[in-house]
Amino acid sequence: MSTVRLKRLQADYEKLRDYVNRHPRLQLIQADGTPPERYQLEYRIRSLRQADDDLKTIKSHMVEIALPLSYPKMAPQCRMLTPIFHPNIAPHAICIGDHWSPGEPLWSIVARIGEMIAYQSYNTKSPLNGEAARWVESHVDELPLDPVSLMPEEDRSQALVSPAVPRQAQVVTPPIPPPLPIPAAESAERRFACPHCEAPSRWRPELAGKQLRCPRCRNVFRCPT
Repeated sequence: MSTVRLKRLQADYEKLRDYVNRHPRLQLIQADGTPPERYQLEYRIRSLRQADDDLKTIKSHMVEIALPLSYPKMAPQCRMLTPIFHPNIAPHAICIGDHWSPGEPLWSIVARIGEMIAYQSYNTKSPLNGEAARWVESHVDELPLDPVSLMPEEDRSQALVSPAVPRQAQVVTPPIPPPLPIPAAESAERRFACPHCEAPSRWRPELAGKQLRCPRCRNVFRCPT
């Protein structure tokens, strides 16, 4: 094993262990190798599971992440060890490749998987689970959106971002003009544009000043006050 790969694996392990230890909804169950090349993690996040013809809300999910010999040139191989009902998650794989680059640390991938499990991020235009994609498109109001923040340094009990807009359908939008008066029914939400890609986003007043992740470009920014 090359010295460069060893250093990367060790750095990933140390940062991931620190991240998980500081997050109340995550637990590192197993790490195989010295330094580790395979991980098993538990996410205590609300999401969906299919049982016969019914969908149930489940709050515990197991994920395996394996780092291939070509890592970090190639993306980690991620799969669920417990069933989940999500457009971009199949029994054999979790779709992270569209947003992955060799410079992304392992803890960030773990965070993005958590955002998917929480239904803060999904893509119905290029699904791994077609049935889940069709269900989501017609039941958006019934999604079990868990408001947990997967960001490492902020209060994780409240942060919430809008579900990700399908990447394939996105185009850069012009800057959003000053907002019009908001009807009383929508007074609990405010709207603004991501400072990096100008994608429209929504936020609740209590999130002012907290860090959020843009559902389109994945950049982290601080919510306007």
